[in-house]
Amino acid sequence: MRGALYAWVLLLAACSDYEVKPTLPEPTGDTAGDCPDPSAAWGVATDPACVVDPPVGSFSPVVEWQWTTNATYADYDDIMSTPAVANLTDDNGDGLIDDNDIPDIVFTSFANGGYTSAGTLTAISGDGSGTWWSIYDPGGYHIYASGGVAIGDIDADGLPEVCTAGVEAAVVCVKADGSLKWVGGTEIYGYGAPAFADVDGDGYSEVVYGRQLLDTDGTLLWTGTGGAGWWLSFAVDLDDDGRMEVVAGNTVYRGNGDLLWTDATNDGPGAVGDFDLDGTPEVVHTAAGTVVVTNLDGTVRWQTAHPGGGNGGPPTVADFDNDGLPEVGVAGAATYTVFDTDGTVLWSMPVSDYSSTVTGSSVFDFEGDGAADVVYADELTLWVYDGATGAVKLQDDGHASGTLYEYPLIVDVDNDGSTEIVLPSNNYAYTGYNGITVIGDATNSWRPSRPVWNQFAYHITNVEDDGGIPAAPEANWERWNSFRANGSLYGLSTDLADLAPGTADICALRCDEGIVEVMVSVQNTGLAGTPDFNVGVYQDTTFLTGSTLSLAAGAAQHVGPFEITDAQWDRGMVVRVDDGGGVEECDETDNSVDLGRWPCAADGAAEE
Repeated sequence: MRGALYAWVLLLAACSDYEVKPTLPEPTGDTAGDCPDPSAAWGVATDPACVVDPPVGSFSPVVEWQWTTNATYADYDDIMSTPAVANLTDDNGDGLIDDNDIPDIVFTSFANGGYTSAGTLTAISGDGSGTWWSIYDPGGYHIYASGGVAIGDIDADGLPEVCTAGVEAAVVCVKADGSLKWVGGTEIYGYGAPAFADVDGDGYSEVVYGRQLLDTDGTLLWTGTGGAGWWLSFAVDLDDDGRMEVVAGNTVYRGNGDLLWTDATNDGPGAVGDFDLDGTPEVVHTAAGTVVVTNLDGTVRWQTAHPGGGNGGPPTVADFDNDGLPEVGVAGAATYTVFDTDGTVLWSMPVSDYSSTVTGSSVFDFEGDGAADVVYADELTLWVYDGATGAVKLQDDGHASGTLYEYPLIVDVDNDGSTEIVLPSNNYAYTGYNGITVIGDATNSWRPSRPVWNQFAYHITNVEDDGGIPAAPEANWERWNSFRANGSLYGLSTDLADLAPGTADICALRCDEGIVEVMVSVQNTGLAGTPDFNVGVYQDTTFLTGSTLSLAAGAAQHVGPFEITDAQWDRGMVVRVDDGGGVEECDETDNSVDLGRWPCAADGAAEE
């Protein structure tokens, strides 16, 4: 016998503490229609009040641990490049390398002042417990001692790769265990840093290096004819057409290598941000002592000289002063300067970077007060500045560096829920720290951030927490409007999710067998997306079956079908969402629903 589809509509208000129980319509047959497609998703309204006002934390920096000795290659413990952080190892033994493991730090290093020659590539655990590997010439190809690093699963096999600058080839890529994967590229520039992006949207990442694009297997796809962004380039979808462009300083290339535009300024490292909040990003780059913001059509919006002199390092974009608009932070030879949206100087503080004048910086709201603090290291000092005023919050004179393009990272490097600063240092020209120094908060109160900072041209949406490279990443300027800044992958630090069951459908009534199949929809009416959470079917308090999923803000999806017997249903049937409480929500009281009475009659037929 075949019958009709039964649906219970649960009118659950977002962020409400009122639980609505379903009412079972009178059935007319023994079985119901087809189950809904569990992969289908749809949109739901979000609640703008679904936010948290976090307590403002303290700012009490303390050195948690240091790596200062390379036990594999003696003396290769000076670092003058930007590290990268992501998971390389299955630390919890669940068979996966993902965001449930302890992140790892990967970096290049040199010995005896040889930062312009071959060096080592080293991977260490982010909790300071030890070194995984250190390599010098994987497969006979040498690592450049001051090259930048990128980490990510470029071939979508669940295992991360590490790519860096090479000596005999432009890019050297190794597997998670340090063994050679491939080499590629023809334009060699040792100080450069690869960037990962799925430029063609096929599910596999390409590797951007200067004005070259390499395929997932290292094949050279094209070499551009304009700028290279000092080989610190990256890819984003600037015009929202579903295809990525390569941003290389004063030049933007289409994904196929065609020149989109080159502005009339000098080449240099860049970033992107929406500086007028019109939904369309602009490109910002440094160029021979100036900071340049270029419109999407290649026309220069503004250009201004850096008051600190020198070339100027890679720009950092963030809302430094909590006014709702992004600013640009750039280090020069004698000052670190934050430029307002129109190019005027917001503030400028003295620094010392005469050896290279091209160091970078990163930003993060450590205390949760709404303003992004600046983390910057020059030749002699690690500085943390108040983003709004430039006031010094930390001056650590233990740091030392001959300086190139390096900058400190801000990342939850040990996956403990509190952010740390990862500082690279060297004794090439000055005496102080060498290797890696990890700095945390003495009270463990710094706001949480992601356990990943996977490349020099880092922006929050370019990589997943587990190291995957998204085929169609969200435009970073639409929600975070930052570059070289960290936070949460799922939303602003004040945004919360709100999960609740939405509708329940009996999609198969097998009453003669004493079985029904139920589909449940789950909705997220909060402002933040979620990591994976559980949806479970319970007999009273006993778990029977379930599934896991994640939901973006304002999304809903069917889960199931769940097969339930009459014997199980007899004691009451409840569906619970995020029963483990892993997702922080604006309302934790609307996560369960009672499925009501058994829909079949005592004689095994559908109840009439």
